[in-house]
Amino acid sequence: MLKIERFSRIEEELKEKGSLDIPTLSQMLECSDETVRRDLRELETLGRLNRIRGGAYLSDKYDKTYASPLRKTLYQKEKSQISRKAIEFVHDRDVVFLDSSTTCLTLAGLLLDSKLSLTIVTNSMLICSLCTEPNSHINLICLGGSLRTRTQSFVGYHTTDILATYYADCAFISCPKVTLSEGLSDNYLNEARVRETMLKHARQRLLIMDHTKFDESANIRFNGLELIDTIITDEPLSAEWTTYCQAQDIKVIL
Repeated sequence: MLKIERFSRIEEELKEKGSLDIPTLSQMLECSDETVRRDLRELETLGRLNRIRGGAYLSDKYDKTYASPLRKTLYQKEKSQISRKAIEFVHDRDVVFLDSSTTCLTLAGLLLDSKLSLTIVTNSMLICSLCTEPNSHINLICLGGSLRTRTQSFVGYHTTDILATYYADCAFISCPKVTLSEGLSDNYLNEARVRETMLKHARQRLLIMDHTKFDESANIRFNGLELIDTIITDEPLSAEWTTYCQAQDIKVIL
């Protein structure tokens, strides 16, 4: 296939699906991963897509969040490691808040396998779909609301109003970015409000996120770090972060 044909096919698929990973593109174009990476670099230079580790996506004009299919392919090993540590905080008969992050989706899979009797409250349609087995030990509460297709999540006043009627034993969130100066931040206001409400209505509040999300800011700041009790991540934090967490009594787990 000629390069111009590959370019056209890549753009057509991205317009239809929003995001694609490199293995999918290699199979579709019948070429090597390296050829796909080279094509993506050229197309990004031309301003026709956005590259990310492992694939490419078309950005929404007003929303920088990666689409769910692409987010699920990123840092899978790290998300699995973080989730295995996070599950240690969950006990039988707990009520658990899970946000719409793909890290929480990974955690939900482990909770489903754990056979713990739990109530899971979530705004993630992907987690809701995962926890629908007949005779499941999971009591699932799907918050509903306006569907945000980019992240397959429910958001809006309907979502936060229902969420505010619950009080959880544990809340797990993984927002897009976090900094010491600006705290937790998101790319979408209504998603930020859901995460903030989860933190305010839980006894234990855990931030579960890989190292790439630290020390950069997204566009919407929704709270400082004062609501966080525990951070679970995959790489050691900087000296500044360590000092801050010790001063604020935030437990850090690798």
